[in-house]
Amino acid sequence: MKRRLTWGLLYAMIVTAICLSTWWSPALLLIAFIGSLREVLVMKTLTAMVKLRTTLYLLSSAFATFFLWTHDAWSDIHSGGEVLLWIFILVWLSDSMAYIGGRWFGKTPLAPTLSPKKTWEGAIIGWLFTSLLGAVLLLWQMDALAQWSLPNSWPELAWKLPLIVGFAAPIGDLIASKIKRLAGVKDSGVFLPAHGGFLDRFDSFILASLIVGILIT
Repeated sequence: MKRRLTWGLLYAMIVTAICLSTWWSPALLLIAFIGSLREVLVMKTLTAMVKLRTTLYLLSSAFATFFLWTHDAWSDIHSGGEVLLWIFILVWLSDSMAYIGGRWFGKTPLAPTLSPKKTWEGAIIGWLFTSLLGAVLLLWQMDALAQWSLPNSWPELAWKLPLIVGFAAPIGDLIASKIKRLAGVKDSGVFLPAHGGFLDRFDSFILASLIVGILIT
């Protein structure tokens, strides 16, 4: 547990540094997508069709992530990095609250064949806390998304982003679980000790960034 927590904190610090650094940061984040793609392609038991669909899925998310980073609505690339960091924060919040909610109140399996420990109660609690607490945190730090020149006002976006990420995060996790189930593996790789591979660590972010990127176009 201590080893997992230590590596988890290190991972969070690295992601934060990447999102808030300079122009070369998108290339570093691209490593996560390349690493995830490589893990999938080397899974020998996956069919060619599953690998093709997963490749298109990862490439679409990578494009959406780059779009979020460089969108013309922001005055500089640093602001785009803050947006991605907030997506990561909301994903972590969703995962944590879903885990706690499932431990305390979980009774109804969400997807027993894919992820036996996940429950509907945990998923709903995770979504509610992410939507409410996430909106409060975003409103508290309005500068993080102040450059969004969208039809929506800032307060409207402040609650829309947590709603989207809170909904997408558990589904992204289940998509990765489905891929690993088809491949017959527990972890996608060994990228982070005690945490698994790239796909294990970025599964929720992959879908969340894809949906956010689509909905703000």
